[in-house]
Amino acid sequence: MLTNLFRLDGTPDILAAGKMPPMSPGETVSNIVFPSGPWKPPTGKVKNVNFRNVSFSKTSISQVTFTECKFEDCLFIGTQFEDVEFHGCDITNCTLWKIRLSRVYLRPQKIKFSDRYRVEAANVGLSLYQAMLSNFTEQHQDIFFMEADILFRKWKRYQIKHDLRQENSTKREAYWAWICSWTHEKITGFGYRPTRFFIWTLFLFFAVSGMNYVLIGDAIQVNGATAGVHISFVDAVFYTFSVLTVLGFSSVSPVSDCAKILSVLEALASIGWLGIFTAVLVKRFLR
Repeated sequence: MLTNLFRLDGTPDILAAGKMPPMSPGETVSNIVFPSGPWKPPTGKVKNVNFRNVSFSKTSISQVTFTECKFEDCLFIGTQFEDVEFHGCDITNCTLWKIRLSRVYLRPQKIKFSDRYRVEAANVGLSLYQAMLSNFTEQHQDIFFMEADILFRKWKRYQIKHDLRQENSTKREAYWAWICSWTHEKITGFGYRPTRFFIWTLFLFFAVSGMNYVLIGDAIQVNGATAGVHISFVDAVFYTFSVLTVLGFSSVSPVSDCAKILSVLEALASIGWLGIFTAVLVKRFLR
């Protein structure tokens, strides 16, 4: 891994303009700085080539297809990609800072960063995935957009610690933003995991059923039964789901003032929760 995330290790060779190293299948290109400006192999296709400790910074790569290539410890600072495709390529611990993407095919999951980037250079991930979001929106690549958006939101959370160290935010603001981001990811997958949210909904509804069974189980009447008789857990579940789904009580209804007030509060909270559930479904399937 690079000693300095924004500089190549050692003393790499600087290629003259227009010169290209051997890039036949199986070749390894290492310790090289490509000059700024247009960068395009003679054939426009690069297959099974390993790039290690190579700088593509301030270059313009266009109309190139990379197939089964590996990029490790490379610099892409201010690099512009246009009409470029990456098929089966792995990009590991490369500094992709302030890059520009236009009509680029690259799956976000193929890019890997070590934990050191999250701590020292979270802005690299933010810059990369923000550029990806613009590119995938232009190309209508919805699956890749979803993957990039999830990663972009994660890296925004990593950036919170950096902002706190730089005193760009207060501890209260930083902790609240971190908690909101973490909760959003774990419960809804940043709005892209409706199944996960449905499981959390069932868990929450059954938890509220247990609370109602304990707190107001003797203040709910079933089929007109006399108040004071403790209902069964099944009746508590039926009552709770009726309230939380805003369907009404039917044969089960609250009797005491405490039970009525608690039911109203639960119904109001449920409206917001189910609204979020609807938003998750729309974001995932109707984008």
